[in-house]
Amino acid sequence: MIQITGLTKTYRRGRPPAVLDLTFDARPGMITALLGDEGAGKSTAFRLMVELERGHGITLFGGRTYRRLRRPEREVGVVLPSTRPEAGHPGQRARAHLRMLAGAVGVPVRRADELLEQIRLTPVADHRIGTFSPGMHRRLALAAALLGDPGTLLLDAPTEGLSPRSEEWLHGFLRSFALTGGTVLISTRSPEEAAALADRVVTLDTGRLAADQPVVEFRRTRLHPEVLVRGPQMARLADLLVAQGAHVRREGGAGLAVSGVGRTEIGELAYRNGVLLHELADRVVQRPLSYPAALPSGPDPSGSSTRSGEVAIRTDRQYAGEQSPTDPAPTRSPRPAVVGRPSAHPDSERVERTGRTERTVDHRGLQAGRWAAAALAPDPSAPNTAEAPAPPLRPPRQPRPCPRPPRWPRRRHPST
Repeated sequence: MIQITGLTKTYRRGRPPAVLDLTFDARPGMITALLGDEGAGKSTAFRLMVELERGHGITLFGGRTYRRLRRPEREVGVVLPSTRPEAGHPGQRARAHLRMLAGAVGVPVRRADELLEQIRLTPVADHRIGTFSPGMHRRLALAAALLGDPGTLLLDAPTEGLSPRSEEWLHGFLRSFALTGGTVLISTRSPEEAAALADRVVTLDTGRLAADQPVVEFRRTRLHPEVLVRGPQMARLADLLVAQGAHVRREGGAGLAVSGVGRTEIGELAYRNGVLLHELADRVVQRPLSYPAALPSGPDPSGSSTRSGEVAIRTDRQYAGEQSPTDPAPTRSPRPAVVGRPSAHPDSERVERTGRTERTVDHRGLQAGRWAAAALAPDPSAPNTAEAPAPPLRPPRQPRPCPRPPRWPRRRHPST
């Protein structure tokens, strides 16, 4: 079992963290998928789990951290992406590469031959690694991770760049590994792959945990089926689909993404109306993430619906009582003017106008800061009983430069 608690990674002050308070569990007998777009922090999270990068939080493999494991290569199999696609030296043969790693792990040499047969690389076992395809490189890297017969697998983007045939084989292998009681944690960018392979899906968005749910709930709440249509007469087909009650949106230059109507109905509709199609395929897209809205700052007599912490951009013509669409444009002011809004609270929202736009911002805490500054400021009406100000401190003395050593006359040779 893998227990991830509070993983956080920040690279530079002032920049958003790559991973922020990531917490979830990966349980035995299940495949857990860490889903996220590129740059969401999946690879950083994997490196934090095996302590290849410094950060905050803790990851426990069976109750112990990775460095506390007595033989980590026999308990956790790790496959991380690298800058080089090769799983080993390009000039080395696959069988020799696995036998060398078997000696380093401390397992018999026959274990390498067993894994070559298990991952279906026996016909090319004596070929050089540099001649392998990307799918064969992934299989060889997986065999290296399985040398110690671990009970846990950490695979970062294992199907990236694989052919459909190699991807299907890998999915079947991971399912069989999980059925024997193993723990599998993978990362992926594809919601379709996560829904088809995983038992539990953990969604990561800009380094934050967005959702942790079973795959059944993930399919119901996060996935949206639609049909991708491409062809030269998409404008005409879009009008026909809208008349049928379908939801249509533009996809690329000459494509449509249609939802609400099946692929068969779209094909029949295009055939009856003589619309030529180049592509007609089903696909599954991920619905956008939604976060809870901020709490309102308090009652507003003006009836505004702006929440605390939000910024609402409005033009001058949209501001009630300012000017009509026929009025001339206002002149740009060199300094933003602050206009008070009627409110029952002194720290409620106000409106800042600069030129032709306004921003409704939350000035929470601003009034309290002014009160504190007024309390600390001296009273001008009180008699001045303070002592004379102390003279300014003298600047520190600058160190004098080291004098140049004297140049002694060169000693002449007696012969001269």
